[in-house]
Amino acid sequence: MSKFSPSAMTPLVAAITALGALTMSMYTPSMPAIADALGAEPGMVQATLSIYLIGFAVGQLFYGPLSDRFGRRPVLMLGLVVFIAGTAACGLAQSIESLIAARLVQALGAAAGATLGRAMVRDLYARDQAARVLSVIGMSLSVAPAVGPVIGGYLQILFDWHAIFAALGAAGLALLLTIAFFMPETNRAPDPKALVPGRIVSSFAELVRNPAYIGYMAVGAVSLGGLFTFHAAAPFVLMGLAGLTPEQYGWSMSITVAAYLAGGVIANRLVGRLGLDRLIFASAFLLLSGSSLMLALSLVHIVTVASVLGPMALWTMGIGISLPNSMAGALSPFPRIAGSASALMGFMQMGVGAVGSIAVARLHDGTVTPPASALLCFAVVGYGLWWRLVWCRRKRPEAGE
Repeated sequence: MSKFSPSAMTPLVAAITALGALTMSMYTPSMPAIADALGAEPGMVQATLSIYLIGFAVGQLFYGPLSDRFGRRPVLMLGLVVFIAGTAACGLAQSIESLIAARLVQALGAAAGATLGRAMVRDLYARDQAARVLSVIGMSLSVAPAVGPVIGGYLQILFDWHAIFAALGAAGLALLLTIAFFMPETNRAPDPKALVPGRIVSSFAELVRNPAYIGYMAVGAVSLGGLFTFHAAAPFVLMGLAGLTPEQYGWSMSITVAAYLAGGVIANRLVGRLGLDRLIFASAFLLLSGSSLMLALSLVHIVTVASVLGPMALWTMGIGISLPNSMAGALSPFPRIAGSASALMGFMQMGVGAVGSIAVARLHDGTVTPPASALLCFAVVGYGLWWRLVWCRRKRPEAGE
């Protein structure tokens, strides 16, 4: 049985990580059809997205310690088995209540990929190299929510919403077989005490007591959580207010994908010269300006595709710069508990997304103001924490300074 080299592992880890984000968004063009088929209110169908984000957030807290104890590979395979079972249950759901329950199971399984993908990168690479690899991982997290609606829209047109879950189940099975036959174990020093309750508590306590970890985690959480918040509101904004069709909506997301790719290229080329912190500092201007511009345009009642996606492109370009560098900065000091460090970071990213999606749904008023306000608040809080806990505490210059 041949094994992947570290360089060949990058596409696999990116695919594993992207699966959860793809699953989150791929069925969104089918939400009206699901409501009709199951006789459900639109709010109940929207709850399938919120419950998914909650399950995705909570699930990551368990996979981190499990992988520190038993290794990344077996725990990842377990998560994919749970994901496949939950996806099958989604496709077979006969009521909105059963679909919500199945989405929770699906999310708990998908959480393994997001958690362990970052931990595997920490296992294999040093800090600066990890930032470059994590830019690819972060790209998958940003591209997947945008690509998902395109694929889902065509599957809905050609077949129906059941086909979306069939495709996701097939993707999960393909990844499970690839991991079973080809992926090596990257955790070379499993901790036999990683699941001892006292050790779990002490590991998470060690993380939350570390100011730099909290600062870097805050940037990653608001960046990605803000993106998921936007995707929760985007169908209602772009299809409901701007008048796009499901197909047009899916393809319009390519604007944010292109912006993320541009940010990722910048981060890859400049991290060795400028260092992580200077790049994160620069990304703050993109996220703050993008969210401020979106809010300002909404307040003067300008709602067009350009007025929404233009500012969001600034945000996603900022994510392309901030996300890989914040993840590398947070994970690099913790090789012994990389799984737990990745789990807590993922929990916060999805938690922010869950809070944001619930908030914009509750505050929906027919304008772009609620999601734009949420993005601006996230950026101010996240980068404010990073400024105080990381930037102001720097003692030595980074590479390139």
